[in-house]
Amino acid sequence: GNEELALALADRLEAEFGPIDFSSFWISFSHSQYYTREMGEDLGRYIFFFAEPMARQGLVAAKHFCDRLEVEYAIAGGRRVNLDPGYLALEHLILASTKAVPHRPYLGEGIYADLTLVYECGKYIPLRWSYPDYSSDYVRALCGEVRDKILRLRKQGVWRI
Repeated sequence: GNEELALALADRLEAEFGPIDFSSFWISFSHSQYYTREMGEDLGRYIFFFAEPMARQGLVAAKHFCDRLEVEYAIAGGRRVNLDPGYLALEHLILASTKAVPHRPYLGEGIYADLTLVYECGKYIPLRWSYPDYSSDYVRALCGEVRDKILRLRKQGVWRI
């Protein structure tokens, strides 16, 4: 969706998932026209990282919450925003999806796990199906910064997941 709507939704996401700890800059979604017909031109996204760890088994419920927000903010049946929750782990980045494709294992309740990045040789690397924006050096470096924070918090005994 558009940048202003994304920022307004950030408040709703914080109410559900806790405070946002890290955020990407606005990332232009110009590599695909997939959402243009439904959502319009000049699309982009923010990637938010929340301060509180989310248990991996909470991903299905998180996706259902985000799907409800998409419907709530839709106009005349057309979505204005696409929300893909996920979790960043030391070993990978997983996004939740409702679309079944071969590389997405089924989690239950209509939700699939999209393995988006894997951590190897000191960095997150994209896979052949990774979205171009998640494959960018910028997003992978941001994930690396968040990973470093997770490691620090685990050493302090604060991050338990």
